[in-house]
Amino acid sequence: MRKKKLLAAMARIEGISSQEFHDHYRHPHGTMGMQISTLRQYVQSHQVQTNLLDESQNHFEAVAELWFDNGNDLVHFREEPTMSAYLNGDEPNFCDLRKTRLFIGEEEVLSSAPDDLLVERDSANGQWRLQNRPLSIKILQFILPEAGEQWCGQNDKALGNRLGIFQHVRCHPTSPTTVVASRMNRPPDFIGVRELWWPTLTAFERSVAADMQAWHELIVRPHTHTMLVQAERWR
Repeated sequence: MRKKKLLAAMARIEGISSQEFHDHYRHPHGTMGMQISTLRQYVQSHQVQTNLLDESQNHFEAVAELWFDNGNDLVHFREEPTMSAYLNGDEPNFCDLRKTRLFIGEEEVLSSAPDDLLVERDSANGQWRLQNRPLSIKILQFILPEAGEQWCGQNDKALGNRLGIFQHVRCHPTSPTTVVASRMNRPPDFIGVRELWWPTLTAFERSVAADMQAWHELIVRPHTHTMLVQAERWR
């Protein structure tokens, strides 16, 4: 059985700075988040401002990526002792919960290093693996319901390779569709998520500069929220 992945796109509350938000998310919130007993993988993605995206990149401040063994652990994770004792009450200290958006899904890996990059295994690029990188640079593209099924294009993999990605994933929705009771009877916030990784910000910028047409094709897709982040792997 595939693990269940929850992505929570978070907005900052009024009255705190961006620095305060990101610092609080890392500590104390992230420090305590590491203690969730049912959590199998934990990634914090912190927004990085770039002139390659317009103002819509500021829609979310950060994204939490939480992995669970099964749907039952995911549905009940807010009842887990650390969540109920600390984290549920801490979220309003930095997150605007009214603007938080959720996605639950499973991954479809389109490309991963090193084989799809055709690099030498004894090179630095050949040794790069997402699973053992504490930091990486990632584009997150959240797909709104209005995009329809055509959000998964046949040229997605080729487009990512043109952009020199080191890993490329499409996330497809799965049950449960949400973990918030008040959202059970409404359409999902997103119908998919696209994730593209590079090892560093410089690698990302150079890859985009080398094929601006490919970059344009990626970001002009309608009914999406696109953001650049630093992905911090905590577990």
